[in-house]
This record gives sequence, C-alpha cells and structure tokens, in this order.
Amino acid sequence: MSRKMVPVMSVWRWISALGSTAMLILLLGCATTPPIVTTPPIAEMAWVRTDGRKIADDPTLLQQGKSDIAACDANLDSGTPTASARGCMAQKGYVIVRRDQAEDVRAAYAAGAQRAAPNR
Repeated sequence: MSRKMVPVMSVWRWISALGSTAMLILLLGCATTPPIVTTPPIAEMAWVRTDGRKIADDPTLLQQGKSDIAACDANLDSGTPTASARGCMAQKGYVIVRRDQAEDVRAAYAAGAQRAAPNR
C-alpha cells in the first residue's frame, strides 16, 4: 500500500479557485437583485370649486374650469402645479385636493355656501 503524496501547492490552488468562484457567484447575485421600491404611490389630485358647485353637472362650469386651468397653467396631467398656478386657481375660486376626497370637499363647500346664503 503505497500512498501518493499530493503537493501542498495544488491544494492551496484548489482552495483559492473555490474561494474565487464562491465570491464571483455572490457578487453576481448582488448585481442581479432588483432594488426594492418603497415609495408610496402619488395620490391623484383634482380642482374643486370653493363655491361648492359641481363642475361635472354643468357644461358651462366645465368649460369655465378648462379655461381657468389653461389660463393658470394648472393642468394636473402635467404633474403637480406650481405655487403660482395654485395661487392663480385660488383667485379664480378653486382649491386642489386629493381626487378621492374631492366630492366630500365640494359638498362641504356647498354646505357652507348654503348656510352663508340669506334665508329667503
């Protein structure tokens, strides 16, 4: 029974190659992992008239709203309106609110306008 001696140098090369391969696999795994996105979705916004009148119910108000938005450069499809656009719309009688709260805000303005009107 004779034993074959393995040179020490070849064992170290084998360990070094194995370690390099493991490091390469780890680095490739990190490079291909997509980043986790944790930003919440941006709420859609809407313009509401401060007199409480519902724009969708009146073609004249709808056209006036479109004209006011164009004049103030306050189109919400283009992104968040600038401070000057908000100020311009406020002068014309509008506030900006989250779309999912628009009807409640409009109804609150309508109720306030109704209370402020003199009894007939």
